[in-house]
Amino acid sequence: MKSKSLSLFISTFLSLAGCSESSQPEGDSYSLETSPTAVIETPAASPVAMGERLVAEALPWENREYRVGTAEQCMNWTREILVAACGPHFATLETRNPWDKHLLGADDELLPEHVDSLAADEFGQKIATIDALQPGDLVFLKNTYGDWAEGVLTHVGIALGDGRYIHRMTSNDGLVKINTIPSEDFDSGIRLKDSLCQAQ
Repeated sequence: MKSKSLSLFISTFLSLAGCSESSQPEGDSYSLETSPTAVIETPAASPVAMGERLVAEALPWENREYRVGTAEQCMNWTREILVAACGPHFATLETRNPWDKHLLGADDELLPEHVDSLAADEFGQKIATIDALQPGDLVFLKNTYGDWAEGVLTHVGIALGDGRYIHRMTSNDGLVKINTIPSEDFDSGIRLKDSLCQAQ
């Protein structure tokens, strides 16, 4: 008698809740009573954002050497991270109109290994302040070495948040380091478009 009452109670409760005992099929999908064709599916995991990919690839490089004995390898290292995270097209992707183009001389070439090669509106959103940088943004410094015009971009790294970045130092020691972004040298950053990242 008790089990019959309990069964009746459950049936009544499910009916009032808009469900029926048979409304939950096996598997991961659930049919809605009011619309037999509607299905609620478990949402797919969202793709990992480009910035997260870059940070994940860059962090294991801390205190490791990259092309020891050769200076000025910051963009080449940054491109290695971009290629590892987002695909081989980043080995040669470059702009013809970098933000500092108006400061370059008539004989200055535009090449993928130059810092400004990815500093362009076509590749993402320009970030004007250190505080606005997010992990994975590229960080551009100016006037860090060489006989360039005032304001030319000369160093690049990858933002980590909290005013820090990871970068291949300009020195011949070739070490990849995490440092505070120097405000006196900071020019800008870029938040590259996620659409540029072709997951491996």
